[in-house]
Amino acid sequence: MAGQKQVMDLRPNSEGITTLESNEQQRNWTEQHSQKKVNDPLANYDPSRYHLNFEVVKGGIVQPIDTSKTIAQKLAENLAARGIKDPNARTNVRCRRRTLAQFIFGGGRERMLELAFGNQTVDLSKGADNSHLTRQKDIEEWAKDVYGFVAKHFGEDNIISFYVHLDEKNPHVHCAVVPVNEQNKISWHSHFGKDLVEGRAIIGALHDAFYEEVSKKWGFERGDNMAETKSRHRSTEEYKRDLVSQIRELETTREGLLRQIRKAEIKLKSISTMIANLQERKAKVQEQIDLIAKQFGQDGADNADLAKQMQKLRRELEGIDDKLALRNKMLEDANSTIEAAKARLTELQERHNRMQNVLGDDMEKEATILQKNIISTYHRMYAAALEPVLSTHTQSQQEILETSGFNDLAENSGHVVNVAMLLALRYIHEATNYAESCGGGGSRPSSGWERDKDEDDEHWWRRCIAQAAAMIRPTSRKRKRGISVMRASRVIQW
Repeated sequence: MAGQKQVMDLRPNSEGITTLESNEQQRNWTEQHSQKKVNDPLANYDPSRYHLNFEVVKGGIVQPIDTSKTIAQKLAENLAARGIKDPNARTNVRCRRRTLAQFIFGGGRERMLELAFGNQTVDLSKGADNSHLTRQKDIEEWAKDVYGFVAKHFGEDNIISFYVHLDEKNPHVHCAVVPVNEQNKISWHSHFGKDLVEGRAIIGALHDAFYEEVSKKWGFERGDNMAETKSRHRSTEEYKRDLVSQIRELETTREGLLRQIRKAEIKLKSISTMIANLQERKAKVQEQIDLIAKQFGQDGADNADLAKQMQKLRRELEGIDDKLALRNKMLEDANSTIEAAKARLTELQERHNRMQNVLGDDMEKEATILQKNIISTYHRMYAAALEPVLSTHTQSQQEILETSGFNDLAENSGHVVNVAMLLALRYIHEATNYAESCGGGGSRPSSGWERDKDEDDEHWWRRCIAQAAAMIRPTSRKRKRGISVMRASRVIQW
């Protein structure tokens, strides 16, 4: 099968695997959550094939997926059994290290489906019933070969999980590996290089080895390096972020359509007024023409002069008819523009709603957790701001209140928390709009606003709160105080 390339995607992980991500890989869902996945218009899970999924465990043994422990629990137990410390498990970690390599293994869809189901017919349409399918031996043997490849290159003891999914459009493997070196310590550099150049060389060599040791045997071509193609398998988190980005784009397009509709409606009103005026003038001209027509042949009438007046009025009437024809065409075009824009708006709204539904409870849970953590951090910052005020009863008390950030945190606590949460979720545009709607100056974060790669949670939340407080502060108040946003932010962060 020409064009059936191998797939080997690597994603470094320094944040650990969440329960949500673990449940997804293990398909450890409640019936309600599973149904939600089925109803997701952008997802491709097939519940009639859930039972075909499997895992490969130590010794290359194929078995049904064990959901008794999360991947995080398996990692913790693995490290504890070998006396290995997780550098990210320490309290107040500021620089989180890469402690887990998450691999995706697979290949071209046609060949992968053949390995999984042989000559059986697979209906990949949404909602299809594929319960008649049976898992073929080839997919198990291929998976064991992939498992053997990972064990050879990274050590079998370092394989934390190895799940094979046959319930999506393209069968594939999710494999988590902890990079432990010969000194029995977690070391990303020892396995994947100390810098970008060395890392790319190692990944390139892994692609070569994967082709020679596994893919060639099963009829796949060597895959392209991700560094070259700029493509890779997206994690659930990344998928959700992409959806959020698409939702933002839809909202921007929606705003543009609404502006287009408003402009067209203003134009429509103007054209309608012009048409009404022209019709009124036409009626008056016609009245004059009718009056002159009655005067023809009457005693004392100057028929020649009346003829001239009649000719002039008829030319004006023709001009009015031409203008009316043009204005009616403009009216028709404006109506068509509005109708097309409204139809497009309805379509976008439906897409927007579908995407919002995809995010569902997971995003709500994420927002709830973020809010809880931000509020907790906020209270600590509030107390720190209050402390100098309680211990000082001098004339400089007001200045202390101002420069400590106490007033910003105390006066607008609800708004500050909301803006901080939006910032933590990377909704910069929404955070700015919210701040402005609350009367704040709306000082937009500097370009490149993002969480630093090695920044711990506490520091990140403090930065979000500090920035939020600066954004909520009214512009006039900033000028009066003579304090820049940057200065205020630094003071509030402690």
